[in-house]
Amino acid sequence: MEKIRTQERYLIIFALLLICVMILASAGLEISKQNEVETGIEPFTDVSDDVSAESIKTISTGVPDEDVLSSSGNTSDKQNDEPMNESTTEPVPDQTNANSDKVTLTVSGCLEYVSPEEMSSMSDVIIIGTVKEVLPSEWNTRDGQIPTDDIYELEWYDIYTDVVITVDEYLKNPLSETEVIVRTLGGEKDVIAIDVEDEPSFDPGEKVFLYLKNDTWPNTMSNGPEHFVVTGVSLGKFTLTNDGKAISFGETLTLDELMETI
Repeated sequence: MEKIRTQERYLIIFALLLICVMILASAGLEISKQNEVETGIEPFTDVSDDVSAESIKTISTGVPDEDVLSSSGNTSDKQNDEPMNESTTEPVPDQTNANSDKVTLTVSGCLEYVSPEEMSSMSDVIIIGTVKEVLPSEWNTRDGQIPTDDIYELEWYDIYTDVVITVDEYLKNPLSETEVIVRTLGGEKDVIAIDVEDEPSFDPGEKVFLYLKNDTWPNTMSNGPEHFVVTGVSLGKFTLTNDGKAISFGETLTLDELMETI
């Protein structure tokens, strides 16, 4: 009889413990649901295997890019510090970045300073003129098409950009032409962009003072029409302002001072 009573006590204790566990589990589940409501997080649900992972695209807050070669190239990534919301993981249409396949090469070096007096003696022609047009960039290949060689062989090729200058005045070795073509290295053609750091840039309508010499670079001298290159690279191109100043790469003079160098 005593043994039966002992077993009953154990059963009662076990039943009480089981009831306590069930109460605690129920309370924990209620707290979990409440937290999900407060934080806005949907309860986990199983996803069918029929749904392709490719149908969900995460919107990136980084904008990689251009500039490469930038020969010439350059990219930067930014991260959004704000918390991710539900819209960032919604399915969105597939989008293709038009510039994703572009290669940018950057060419840079140490530019040796050449004084206006030195550039004057080195130049074949000196002019004052106005930029009429910046022509589309071209390859220096025989057929004008993008090289088919390996990317590491691009050093044997160049992209160049021709600029048409309307001559207002010849200051040295006057020619019969009222327009001259000035060639600069670099530009953008097909999927390649080459940025040559020390080459001068031109804008249509810009008034310029130019020290020019014949193109002797084997990779470009025989391509296209007759043309010149800027003596001293960016140092030989001065932008003329209405107040009589002549502004070049890292140097500002007056037009009268430049005239004295010829």
